[in-house]
Amino acid sequence: MTDAKAKVRKGTLINRRLLSTQVWEERCLQVEAHLIRFVQEKGIHSCHIFLPIKRNNEFDSWDLVRKLDQSGVKVMISVSDFSNHTMGHYYYSSRVNFESNAFDIPEPVDALPADISTVEMVLIPLLAADKKGHRIGYGKGFYDRLLSDMPKNVLKMGVNLAPLFDAFSFAEAHDVRLDFCVTPQEIYQCHD
Repeated sequence: MTDAKAKVRKGTLINRRLLSTQVWEERCLQVEAHLIRFVQEKGIHSCHIFLPIKRNNEFDSWDLVRKLDQSGVKVMISVSDFSNHTMGHYYYSSRVNFESNAFDIPEPVDALPADISTVEMVLIPLLAADKKGHRIGYGKGFYDRLLSDMPKNVLKMGVNLAPLFDAFSFAEAHDVRLDFCVTPQEIYQCHD
């Protein structure tokens, strides 16, 4: 990892953790509204959604998960395997129970396994992204592995509570890029 990438990762995480509760809640509501409209406009029937790490002030996806489930969208969620940096996938249901893992990520304990070959859109948590669709996460590669297992036509949607960078100088050709990135201000279609 380059020094520049490490600085962006560290700086954006610190800035997000410093958001006031009011600002964080407003940004989450704005992102949620954009995503609900996007799912409706695109006619999405199945999506994979991350659940938030609260201590990192990630986008609070819980209301989005519940609203999409209630509207008939099949929602898939994950369980992380930190020994090999992969995820297992499960269908969300209001009857599913959750426990937080060692990294404070909520995970289902009694959900049905999901078929990720049917997913149409995947929401990806980000620390930062640029307008070309390059993304910075926590650096463990969970979403790189997930995206390589999904159909090529799945919509890759980054979720960020801050504006996008214009371009990262450290982006690499092998990086799996986003198709769209949603921020509180907009849904940005990423371009070359």
